[in-house]
Amino acid sequence: MKEFKINIDNNLKKSSKIISKKDYMNIVNNFKKYGAITFSNISSNINNVGDFIDLFSNSYSNDAKRRKVRFNNKKFRDVDVGFDEVILHSETSFSPTRPEIVWFYCNKPPKTNSGKTLICDGIDLWNNLSAETKIFFIGEPVCYSVKVPFEKKIQGIGKKKWYLDKPGVRKCYLNYKSQSIEFDYLKFAVQKSLYDDKLCFSNHLLVPVTGKQSEEQMMKKETVGKKKIPEKIMQEIKNKANLLKKAKIWKKYDLVMLDNIRFMHGREKINKKEKDRDIVTIQTSKTKFKNYFYN
Repeated sequence: MKEFKINIDNNLKKSSKIISKKDYMNIVNNFKKYGAITFSNISSNINNVGDFIDLFSNSYSNDAKRRKVRFNNKKFRDVDVGFDEVILHSETSFSPTRPEIVWFYCNKPPKTNSGKTLICDGIDLWNNLSAETKIFFIGEPVCYSVKVPFEKKIQGIGKKKWYLDKPGVRKCYLNYKSQSIEFDYLKFAVQKSLYDDKLCFSNHLLVPVTGKQSEEQMMKKETVGKKKIPEKIMQEIKNKANLLKKAKIWKKYDLVMLDNIRFMHGREKINKKEKDRDIVTIQTSKTKFKNYFYN
């Protein structure tokens, strides 16, 4: 993970700019190259952190309802609550609303150093998979069955056919009884990264459909041909991802900028006596990288 030492509180004391144009372009270029950046001790002021993230964000994703809003700012949310391990995944990669960047900000680091955030580079993972596994996923899209709850209650009876203007969506319905939108989403588990022609294996395949480590919006996953992904292949993915994953040891006011198309992320199990760990997240739906940003 590439590291930067930028304190935007100090920058704002010296001028009206959060960062210089030179620093901005350096961050963009390194993000495109490495896909994962840590900003150490970036700011103690959450509003300044939000303004910094705005420089790289054209729009933000609507995060899952289970994650509480923080600091009276809808962009900031809690990470998943509880003490359990979080399995490696690319955020919302089972849906067309997948964000391009996921940010993590450390408000308070854990005293016990448990619950490290894990990342796995999908480019490295793809390069380390066997030819048999690569052949399988190059030719077999994955079909995720998804159920997304409505933000507000709507009136109606039964189900109604619906349309989402997103490639890969089929069998889309409004379900008035469950107050949700339901659809199948077809997506290859491997795709080109946003910034070069390299393939990256970054998806939701390792997350189970049922159980406490499951994703509540993901009802089912299988190949488009309704074939189960062979256990041998799934075991290879798990083993090689575990070998390639890297841990982030949190320090106060650290900020991580993660390419969500290229990388998967997760979390180690948290010590149940740990009460101090406080990590929040922001999801950038679409990036905003402009050479003329500071003109």
